Amino acid sequence: MRGLTIIFLLGLMEATVAFSSRSNVNPQAPTKVLVTGAAGRTGKLVFEKLLIQHNRFDPIALVRSEGSGRKLVRDMHCGLERVVVCDVVNDLSAGSPPEGLEGADTMIICTSAVPVLSKKSLVRTICLAPFNLIRGEKAFNFRSFRFKFKKGQYPEMVDYEGQVAQIDLAKKLGMKKVVIVSSMGGTDPDN
Repeated sequence: MRGLTIIFLLGLMEATVAFSSRSNVNPQAPTKVLVTGAAGRTGKLVFEKLLIQHNRFDPIALVRSEGSGRKLVRDMHCGLERVVVCDVVNDLSAGSPPEGLEGADTMIICTSAVPVLSKKSLVRTICLAPFNLIRGEKAFNFRSFRFKFKKGQYPEMVDYEGQVAQIDLAKKLGMKKVVIVSSMGGTDPDN
C-alpha cells in the first residue's frame, strides 16, 4: 500500500509540474522539492524516489536531528547539501526559515508523531504469558501493550502544530504546492 501511495504522489507531482503555467520556470530544470520527515519510514521512501529521478526533481530532506540526517546521507548515498536539520515543532516557530530551502517549489509533509512501546507494559505482558498459557489462552495479548510518546513529540504538537508551522513555512518561501502524507488511523476500520 505504501508503494502505491508513493507512486500516486509522484504521478500527481508529474502532472502538476507538466501542466504548470508558470512561465519563468525553465522546463528542463528539476523541480526543487522539500520532503519534511525525510528520516522517517514514509519520508525516506518519498525522498529516495525523488532522488532516483534527479533529472526531474531536486529533493531536499528536512530532518529533526543531525544524527538522523547523517544516517539518511549514509543510507541514500547523497551529499550533506541535500539535508537540512530542523525540528518542525520547535525551530519553525522561531521566525526565519532554515537555510538551504530557498527556491523550493513543492513541500511534501511526511512528519508524524511516532509512539514508542512502554517498557512497563512489555514486561507485564511477558510476565503474564505463562499464566495465559495455563488458562488455555494465547501467550501474548497484543492489545495489552501500551504506547507513549517522547516528551515534546505528542501528536497534538507534531501532527497539528508542526504541520501548521510547515504550511506557514511553505507560504513564507512562496511554494506553490504542499502535499500532506498521512496514514493516521489507516488501519482502523471505523476511521
